[in-house]
This record gives sequence, C-alpha cells and structure tokens, in this order.
Amino acid sequence: MKLEQKHLFWILAAVLFLIALWRPWQQSKNNSDLWTTDFKEMKADFTFEGISYTRNIGEKTQWVLKANAAQLYEDKNIMDLERIRIKFFPTGGGHVIVTADSGVYRIDDDEMSLNGDVKIHSEDGSTLFSETMYFSQKKRLIWTKDKVLIKGDSLEIKGEGLEYDLQKGKLTVKRQTAVLPENGELEL
Repeated sequence: MKLEQKHLFWILAAVLFLIALWRPWQQSKNNSDLWTTDFKEMKADFTFEGISYTRNIGEKTQWVLKANAAQLYEDKNIMDLERIRIKFFPTGGGHVIVTADSGVYRIDDDEMSLNGDVKIHSEDGSTLFSETMYFSQKKRLIWTKDKVLIKGDSLEIKGEGLEYDLQKGKLTVKRQTAVLPENGELEL
C-alpha cells in the first residue's frame, strides 16, 4: 500500500506542476484584439512622418491614406497612425474623404480603426461626425456603433450606429432621428 501511495504522490505532484506551468486561472495576454492595444508600451520597427499610402486593386485606386505620423510594428503587421486623411473612390465614381485624430491599420486584414473627431465628407456636401469608425477593404464597408450626426442640405440626422457600403453607396443609420430644416420644409 505504501508503494501505491508513493506513486499517487508523484502523479499528484506532476499534475500540480503542470497546472502551475499552464496557469489556467490567469488571463492570457491576447494580442489578437489590436484595436485596443496601447502601442506606447511597444517598440515600433519603423517610424514615419508625413506618409502617403495608396491602395490599388489592379489598375483602380481604392483609397489614398495620408497621415502626419505612423509607427509600423512588423511582427504584428500593424500601423499606428496620427492625424489621418483618407480619400475613398467608390465604385460609382466620385470620392469620400475621411479624417480622424488617430487610427490603427491592420495590414494583413486590410482593416482600419479610426478614433477621435472622425468626419466623413461626401461630394454632395454632407458630413458625418462620430468618435470612432471602422473600415474593411474586404467587406467594402465603413461602420461604427457609436453616436453619429449627419449634416447636409439643412437636414440633420442623429443616430447610434451606422454602416456605409462603399460598393453600393448605401448608408444605413441605426436608431435615428431626423431634424427638419429651420423653415420646416423637407424636400424629398
């Protein structure tokens, strides 16, 4: 019986040792959500000032990004951007200009997160305002879950959440309210 207890002791000790190495009770650091990563704690591989980055598919320019500063983290394939201006060229023609205080561009996923004083200006003169905005080249979609305000042609639309399909040029504002122009007339 002492021999069985001795083996049981070593098995139990080995299991406890493996659990101590694995540490399931501690949260692992998951770097997959790099939208919220604090880049100040990481060392950039390259730092740029006054960059311009053009995204083409074939012969067609999809968008042109300009930023005052950028830090590239090669191992994450991410660019942290400051003072951003992006000019999109929708399929139907024309252009849409997006500006923001800062952002993160995931190069492999071709996705971007924009933060702080985000403005989207369309050629028709309307402007959209929000604090955050996300963009996916693969989905050809711009979206946010934050509050939005759209101003144009004496009409204001407020909402919470938005999707803009760059392929179709279709805008969807969620939980919206419309404010009529000062003269009370609404042209349709």
